[in-house]
Amino acid sequence: ARKVMRVEKDIPSFSRVEPVQNVDPPLRLEADDDAWRGLARGLSSRFRSDPNILDGTVRFNADHQRIYLVTTEGTRLVREQVIYQVAINAVGRAPDGLQLEQGQTLYGRLPGELPDRAALEKLVDQAIADLAALRTAPVADPYTGPAILEPEATGVFFHEAVGHRLEGERQKDDEEGQTFTGRMGRQILPPFITVRDDPTRRTAGGLSLNGFYGYDDQGVPAEDTVLVKSGVLETFLTSRTPVEGAGRSNGHGRAQGTATPVARMGNLIVEGSEPVTRAELKRRLIEEARKQGKPYGLIIRDITGGSTNTSNYGYQAFKGTPRMVYRVDATTGAETLVRGVEMVGTPLTAVGKIIATSDEVGVFNGYCGAESGYVPVSTVAPATLFAEIELQRTQREKEKPPVLAPPWVGAAGEGGR
Repeated sequence: ARKVMRVEKDIPSFSRVEPVQNVDPPLRLEADDDAWRGLARGLSSRFRSDPNILDGTVRFNADHQRIYLVTTEGTRLVREQVIYQVAINAVGRAPDGLQLEQGQTLYGRLPGELPDRAALEKLVDQAIADLAALRTAPVADPYTGPAILEPEATGVFFHEAVGHRLEGERQKDDEEGQTFTGRMGRQILPPFITVRDDPTRRTAGGLSLNGFYGYDDQGVPAEDTVLVKSGVLETFLTSRTPVEGAGRSNGHGRAQGTATPVARMGNLIVEGSEPVTRAELKRRLIEEARKQGKPYGLIIRDITGGSTNTSNYGYQAFKGTPRMVYRVDATTGAETLVRGVEMVGTPLTAVGKIIATSDEVGVFNGYCGAESGYVPVSTVAPATLFAEIELQRTQREKEKPPVLAPPWVGAAGEGGR
């Protein structure tokens, strides 16, 4: 390759680390199959109260991993991890054929960290009510203008638009867009924004974080890594593959199973140094909408997840799928639920439109899929006001709602057994 290809920088292929030895205390999987089975059936039966729901599920899951790592360098590790999960999902269809989904997926490091039965019943009932509201909500038009992303939506945005573009291996791959390559020490975000990734953090806001770990999948101790400080790019997420300006691993080499580890996010944390109250954030949203001559701004309260393209053979773009979007009238401040849109954009443009962040934060737990498989991740972020967010209409199906009611609905429309 050195004979026939142009090599711009002579960067080592692998970094040295001190060998470590550690054995985590053994963990037990505390899953009560009978209790969970009864709870899942009892909770999911509540979906029968609405004959317009096409499918309603409640799933419990417990995952216990014991990972052994032995290297010729002398590293000896036994890592233990248990993650409990409950997923609530309801599916319906609007009169125009648009498929609608509502629900939540919650995680915990201990069974007791999952909500109790009463709290789960409220979540199921809320999903039912939200689906009913969405069926009658107006379809949103394509939109470009000011918007507030609630904490979970902000977390997904930074994960997709910023975090993936700060993963080390992407800075060396010629097929990657390399959005932030060569910008070390330069401003890439507003000066009141700091972004760090801290896998050593176990909890936030009383919730366990999925992205917590003590050692990465290459045997390197996890580090609290400041990626962007006061808007300035400080470093990249690194595995043992060095990149220009970051020659050592900061403990972010991660993989699913026996896949080859690469630099991945753990707990991505977004911090605002000039936070404002939620009421002030909404006031600024309305003010920005009026300044731009827009009839309304938007509040994106919930988002299912997102995706991004970082390669150089496609558009440098990201996409998120909001579930609950509200129009905020620029005159009265009244909020109206709308449906049928996706959040899209290009990262450099979008991050430059951040105006303010709130004084309260939220947690988004989930799993991220990339080159080295699916790994548990978290984001901790405040609500964020953007001067401009772009929404496009979602794909619509021509399928109409069912002709017949579900089998469990009686002739009088009452739920059966």
